[in-house]
Parts: sequence; C-alpha cells; structure tokens
Amino acid sequence: MTTEIMQRAGVTSRVVAGEGYYRVGETLCQLEDTGNGYIAKFPSHSATYQDYYVCLDYAQAYDLILALSAFKKELGFEE
Repeated sequence: MTTEIMQRAGVTSRVVAGEGYYRVGETLCQLEDTGNGYIAKFPSHSATYQDYYVCLDYAQAYDLILALSAFKKELGFEE
C-alpha cells in the first residue's frame, strides 16, 4: 500500500510520495497553471530516463478529467 499527498501553492500543485514509497517526500507529479492551460511534469527518478511533460489547454484538461472519471473505480477512487 502506498499513499500520495497533494499539495498546492498558488498556481502550482504537486503529488508527493507518502507512506509506502521508497523515497517519501519525493515529487511524483508537478502541475502548473500557466494562464493558457496546464503543464504537468513527471520527474524522472533515474539517471537514465528524462523527465516527462504533458501540456494541455483548459479544454483538453477538462475533457481528460471527464474521460478519466469513467475509470475512477479502476484508479482507486470510490464512488
């Protein structure tokens, strides 16, 4: 079992590794509201892989949330 901690400061939010992770406190995902949409950064936790970025405008982010909501049970969210 692992837990994730969500944090927000202004236009930036982070998902941080909690209990059960090897490196507690490590950022798993950082999201920034740019004023035109969102940039999500998934930091690499290995020297051999690059960080991964996803850029979405507001409409794309909204549609993605709607699409993912159909999988909330599989993703571990309760009804």
